[in-house]
Amino acid sequence: MRNFASNDSHKPKDQQTAYERWEMSQFNETDSSIGSAKAKQKNGLADSKEVSKIFEEVRQEAYNKGIQEGFAVGMAKARQQAIVEKEHFVKLTQSFNEALELADEQIADDVLSLALDIAKSMLKTKLNIDPTAVLPVVVDAIHYLPYVQKPARILVHHDDAQIIREYLGDEIASQQWQILEDSNIERGGCLVETGANQIDASNEVRWKRISDALAQNNNWLLP
Repeated sequence: MRNFASNDSHKPKDQQTAYERWEMSQFNETDSSIGSAKAKQKNGLADSKEVSKIFEEVRQEAYNKGIQEGFAVGMAKARQQAIVEKEHFVKLTQSFNEALELADEQIADDVLSLALDIAKSMLKTKLNIDPTAVLPVVVDAIHYLPYVQKPARILVHHDDAQIIREYLGDEIASQQWQILEDSNIERGGCLVETGANQIDASNEVRWKRISDALAQNNNWLLP
C-alpha cells in the first residue's frame, strides 16, 4: 500500500495526479471527521457530567429536605410523647405518695398495736409480781366519785382485799367503806359502788378506755 501521508503529500499540487489529489482530499476529510467525532464525544461527556452533577444536587437537596421534614416530624412526636410520659410520671408519683401515706398509716397502726401489746404484757406481769398494784387503782376510783353516798363498797379479788385492809384499812374504816370480795374481778382491778354511782376500774374496762382513746381494738383478755 502506498504511504500518501509520508511521500505524496509533500509533492506540489501541480505535480500530483488527479488520483493523488483525491486520496489526499479523502484523507483530510477523514481526519476532519475523526476530529469532529472526538469533539462531539468530548462535548457529550461534558454534558453527561453536567447532568450527573445536576442530578446529584437535586438528589442531595431532596435528601436534606427529607431529613429536615423527618426531623421536624420526629421532634413533634417526641414532644407529644414527652407530654404523655410526664403525665404518666405525675400520676405515678401521686399514686406512690398515696401508697406511701397509707403505708405510713399502716406502719403507725402496727407500731402502736405492738406498743399496746407490750404495755399490756408488762402490766399483767406487774400485777402478778406486785401485790400492791391494786392500791392506786382503788384510790383513783374513789376520787372519781363526785360524792360518797352510803352504802359505799369496794369490790375486789380475794387476794387484793387482804392488801387493801393492810395498807388502807384505817382510811377506809374512817369513811365507812365496805370491802367485799368478788372472784369475778381480776387481781389489780376493782369496782367502787355507792347508792348513786358506780366506777368500773376493772383491768378489762380500764384497758378498753386506753385502746379506744388510741383508736385501737386491743382486747385485754387476749394475750
